[in-house]
Amino acid sequence: MKLFAYGTLRRRGRIEALVGRKLGEPEPATLEGYRLYDTGRGYPVILEEAGHRVRGVVWTIEPSDLVHIDHYEGADEDPPYYFRRAVRVRTEGGETEAFVYVGNPEAFDTLTPIEA
Repeated sequence: MKLFAYGTLRRRGRIEALVGRKLGEPEPATLEGYRLYDTGRGYPVILEEAGHRVRGVVWTIEPSDLVHIDHYEGADEDPPYYFRRAVRVRTEGGETEAFVYVGNPEAFDTLTPIEA
């Protein structure tokens, strides 16, 4: 299973600490139809927005890893900070399906677009 990461989960140390093991090399990837926003809290979110794209990496993870990543991303909070979604991302090897964490605009006071 694949995870598209565009923020703090791009860092090997962070994601490996969450899943509790070493991961293989991530693959550069692009997600079309989303835009990156600064939350003012030291980490970004993405929101669906036509005409934009987000660059990141794709990690290969196990299904059991999602509970730890969901908790880290606040997907289990009320209201959730992020929603986990299945998307199609483009890599050098072609398109692949991956999960991504999309921001919940209601959970943030300020969202400022980050220009690529």
